[in-house]
Amino acid sequence: MAVSPEFIEELRSRITLSDIIGKRTKLVRKGQRMSGLCPFHNEKSPSFYVNDAEGFYHCFGCGVNGDAISFLRESDGLEFIEAIRRLADMAGMVVPEEAPVDKQKIERRKTLLDALERTALFYQSSLTSADGAETRDYLAARGLDVGVIKDFRLGYAPRDGLRARLHQHEIADDLIKTAGLVGVSDKDGSFYDYFRNRVMFPIENRQGQIIAFGARAFGDAKPKYLNSPEGPAFSKKAVLYGWRQARERVRRTLPLVIVEGYMDVIAVSRSGVAAALAPLGTALTEEQIQLVWKLHDEPILCFDGDAAGQKAAARALERLIPLLEPGRSARFATLPEGMDPDDILKQDGVDGLQRILASALGVVDALWMQKSAEYRIDDSRTQPSARAAFWQDMRQLVKTIAHNQTRQAFLDDLDFRINSMRAATKGTFGTGVHRNSNQRTVINTRRPKTGRIVQYRAILALLISFPESFGECGEQLSLARFSDDALEEVKKAVIDHLIRDPDLDAGGLRHHLVESGMNERLEEIFSPDTTARFGMPPERLPANKARVMLIEAITRKPGHRMKRQK
Repeated sequence: MAVSPEFIEELRSRITLSDIIGKRTKLVRKGQRMSGLCPFHNEKSPSFYVNDAEGFYHCFGCGVNGDAISFLRESDGLEFIEAIRRLADMAGMVVPEEAPVDKQKIERRKTLLDALERTALFYQSSLTSADGAETRDYLAARGLDVGVIKDFRLGYAPRDGLRARLHQHEIADDLIKTAGLVGVSDKDGSFYDYFRNRVMFPIENRQGQIIAFGARAFGDAKPKYLNSPEGPAFSKKAVLYGWRQARERVRRTLPLVIVEGYMDVIAVSRSGVAAALAPLGTALTEEQIQLVWKLHDEPILCFDGDAAGQKAAARALERLIPLLEPGRSARFATLPEGMDPDDILKQDGVDGLQRILASALGVVDALWMQKSAEYRIDDSRTQPSARAAFWQDMRQLVKTIAHNQTRQAFLDDLDFRINSMRAATKGTFGTGVHRNSNQRTVINTRRPKTGRIVQYRAILALLISFPESFGECGEQLSLARFSDDALEEVKKAVIDHLIRDPDLDAGGLRHHLVESGMNERLEEIFSPDTTARFGMPPERLPANKARVMLIEAITRKPGHRMKRQK
């Protein structure tokens, strides 16, 4: 359905953006703008700004931006026309009439979703019946209480009765079949309930509407897990189980974990350690990766510790790499062999799962570990040609990253590791000394070149001395990544304080940094070397000169020297 630009413009003019966003996160007025904690990523200090006059929002932390339509689409997972309709309701406007064919499709979809919702209610009521006793015992044995069962809307599918129940609500057989709720016998063409004698897991879309079901069999019945067939409302590759519950938990600043199964999602969610999502019995797809990033910019993939789980993690890693962008990455947690997250929680409790998630590897580390095992790099009998193939394979994968700057950053990191490995092997293979098969090449954490450290210190010295310059360079600085962890921490602290209090002067800013335990870092930043570089203490520079130097230092390429002041 097409909506005219004139209608959209009129709609934007009738709504106040902060009224919509203010229902999701607390906003505080800062001059002509309002600020608050970003509803799209985890943060402790506000970096999210709303401008009602222009109808625009922007986060300096994660880079998300847009208007009221994009906010509803991102936060509630709405399609464009659904966001338009919701805003129109708020503004007291009527969306232009659709064509008759569109009305029919919308009405059919509404009936389809109604059938699925009534099916969920049927399964929920069946769980409390006498026939649902086995399912209730199973869920109790898995440690699920009434609250969790209600939150995830778990149920029981009896051997029959669903079709008759839907007929009571005047839902026709053709639509019941389209919804994937009945099958047709090859023998006589009769209908039968698609799900029978199974534990039922309703699958919701991003709006919280039920679009399909997952089901687990009892005993040795096959298949053990069964999903709804795909149809007009359901495409497995574009849906993740547990979205509604995960969104609520991510908004409470919990990390997001991607697991394999329904019970793992429920176990992780009820533990309070993290939010959780799961693909629907298939490998994680590109569409699902993009969906995950709508909730969290660095999810943790935590697949089962068996061979199938690790194979799934390897496929997910290779699918994720081409999609990497600034602020969008992932980490990979490794579980003990043969265990899943639910097993960990039962055996080691919340602390055990937290330890595993805390030790999750970054993308390059995970790729390095996976490929080094594949090429047997740690085996003393491995030939140099295998190492060359290992390096080439790693580079080829990283080169698939579509985003230019991200691709180059990952190639820089990878080249450093390869060069370190090459230098290490010169001292072992080159001299005829073989490594023990239990020894691993230690790849040191990369440190930036001295020139870059000087550049970072200069930027921080100027910004701390002249915080009023932040308004001109704040966005560029927020997007920049210092490759020195200690200075990156100072940079983030400075940005947080200046976003929280834009009127903070140099003395107040330094006081806050000292109170945060960064006194030693400040001494490094304002060292005699920094004074010599500027020709005077940075705080004594003319304000205009300092502003120009700061912007130039942030935007110039590493290695170019800053002009010394006379």
